[in-house]
Formats: sequence, structure tokens, C-alpha cells
Amino acid sequence: MSKETDIYKALSTYLNLKHKGLIWRFDFAAGTKMTFGQSNSHKSMNPHRGYPDFFLAEPKGRYSGLYIEIKKAGCSPFKKDGLLKAGEHLKEQQTMLEKLYVKGYMTLFCTGLDECIKSIEQYLKNE
Repeated sequence: MSKETDIYKALSTYLNLKHKGLIWRFDFAAGTKMTFGQSNSHKSMNPHRGYPDFFLAEPKGRYSGLYIEIKKAGCSPFKKDGLLKAGEHLKEQQTMLEKLYVKGYMTLFCTGLDECIKSIEQYLKNE
């Protein structure tokens, strides 16, 4: 899948078929082109940078829900040694995931559709 939005669509289809009744949301606006006015309105209503792409509103075990920052296949945010790659945007995303984790949510970076599905299934099984 060449774009994150392709992953969003496929993941939504999967969840609709496999897990009816779950509540989830994608932060679709983050990747859209907006007019200057729309962009200013969006920023004023959403002041926190690095907010994750996906939220699953399903408590499991000690977690209140699951947040995933989605990356397209082949674009891992991590270097081979496991450290986060350089870049202000990735750092903002990592920081937000850490803040949400402290608040009681499971948080992850996932690369590609298969990793998203695997992570969601593990979370739902409370693994």
C-alpha cells in the first residue's frame, strides 16, 4: 500500500468485517490538504502535535484503549539498532505516544497493514 490512507481504508474494512461493535477512529485530517483558513481552525482546535493516526476505544487489561501511529510498509520509524530515526515529526509522535501511555493507553508505532492487524489482534486478546 503506497499511502497511509490506503492502510486506513483497508484496516477499517478489516475491522468492520472481523470486529463489529468495536469503536475506532482515524485522525484523517492530519494527512489532508486544507485551505489556510481550515488549517488555522484545525490547529486551534487540535493544539497537540504528533497525535496518533488511530484510536481503538476498547479497554483491555490495564489499558484504557489503543493508539497506533501508522507508517506505510517499508517506512519503519526505527533504525536497525531500535532507536528512533532522526526528525522532528517522529520525535513529536514518539513524545505524544509516551504521554498517552502514561495516561493508561497502549501505544505503538506500526508499519504496514499486516503489523497493524497483528498488533490490534494481540491487544484484543490482551497479550
